[in-house]
Amino acid sequence: MAQPLRSVEDEVPISYGRFDLLDACGLGVEAGAEEAAAGALLAEPGRVALGQVGVSSHAWAWSAHVRMEAWDAEPPPPDEPWTEAGQILYLSPGGIVELCGLMLAPSGQRLLLGPPFFAYGLRAYAGPVRTEPAEAGPAETGPAETGPVDGDEAVTEAVEEAWLLRFWPLADAAGPALRTESEAAGLAAGRMREALPIDPGSAAPRPEEWPALRPSPRPAPAPAPVIRRSHPAENAPDSDAERRFTVPQETRDSWRRLDETLGDLRIDMLGNLPAGVASWSQEQLERYATQLRVSRRIGAELNPHRAPTLTLEETSVRTVLLGPDPGFSGRAWVWGADENAYGDVLSIDREVVASDRIRRGTLLTGIVTILRNENGFVEVRAASAAEAAQVLGIERLPG
Repeated sequence: MAQPLRSVEDEVPISYGRFDLLDACGLGVEAGAEEAAAGALLAEPGRVALGQVGVSSHAWAWSAHVRMEAWDAEPPPPDEPWTEAGQILYLSPGGIVELCGLMLAPSGQRLLLGPPFFAYGLRAYAGPVRTEPAEAGPAETGPAETGPVDGDEAVTEAVEEAWLLRFWPLADAAGPALRTESEAAGLAAGRMREALPIDPGSAAPRPEEWPALRPSPRPAPAPAPVIRRSHPAENAPDSDAERRFTVPQETRDSWRRLDETLGDLRIDMLGNLPAGVASWSQEQLERYATQLRVSRRIGAELNPHRAPTLTLEETSVRTVLLGPDPGFSGRAWVWGADENAYGDVLSIDREVVASDRIRRGTLLTGIVTILRNENGFVEVRAASAAEAAQVLGIERLPG
C-alpha cells in the first residue's frame, strides 16, 4: 500500500491564469509554444515535463494555496472536495521542487520528492475556491461569479484557489543523464527522456535502497538550552568603558534584528553568516531564515536513519553535472589524523590517497551524499549502495 512520505504547503501568486512548478536545482525545460494541456498541467506533448511544469488556474484567482505531497508509490485518490485535474510524467533532475509565479521569486518552501534524476508521476487535484465581493465590477484577469449577498445580487471574484499536487517515483532515469559529462548540464539532463517510455509493468524503485524515498524521521529531541552572549554594545555601561568602545545605535539595532529573526537557526548553521548580513533588509533576513529552515528540514529528510555526518567545505566534494546540492552524491576528499579517521562517513569506496609524515595527516576519500549546503559548507553522510552506484558508474566511464 502506498504511504505518504512528506508534504509542504505554500502560497503562490497567479499571473495570467497560471503558476509554475520548478526543479530547485535550476535545470528544466519550459514547454513553450509547443506545450500541451494534460488537464490543468501544461507540459510537452506526450504529457512529459523536464524540471518545469505550468499549472493552469481553474478560477483565475489572485493566488493559489498549494499542498505538495511525496509518496513512495502511486497514491489513492483523495477524498472530497478534491477533483482530479490532470496527470503527467515529471522528470526531475534534482529531486527537489518549488513553486513560483510568473516573473516572481519562489517563497523558499521546497518539497523533497526523492533521488535526483528520477522519473516521477505527478497528479493534480483542484479544490475549493474562496471568493470575496469585487471592489469595482468584474476582475480584469478572469471571469467573475455572481451570487446573492444579503438578499441582493453582488459581483464576487475569486481570491484564492486550492490545489493538491501528488508525486510518486516511477523509474531511475540517471543512466542516460549521467553516462557522460562532456555535454552542457542542460543537454545531459535532457537525455533523461531516453528512459521513456516507462514500461507500465516495470518495477518502481525500492524505497529501502534510497534514503530519500523513506518516511521523514520523527522530530529530533529538543537541543539543550543555549545561553547566548549579547552583542558587546548592547550591555555597554554609560561610563568610561562606553567612551573607549562605542558602537553606533544603527549597528546595535541591526544585530539585534538579526538575532530576533534567525534565533536558534544559528545554533547548527553551516559556516559563518554571509558577508554584509547586518545591512540586509527585514525581507532579506526573513527569506534567509526560511532558506535555513528548509535546508535543515530537507537535510533531516535525506538522512532518515540519522547516520553520522561530517561538515566539509563545499569544494571538498565533487558531484556530476551540478554543484554540491542536497540530494546529490559525489566523492569527498578529507585530511584526517590517521587512516582510521572519519570511518563512519567515508565508508563507501574508501581509499587512502596519500600520507603527509611531516604534518602527520592522511588524505582520505569516499563517496558521500550531500544533506545541506549553506554558506560555502556542506553536511554529508555515507552514500547508500544505490547512490554510490551512480557515482561509480560515472567514474568508470572511458575518458
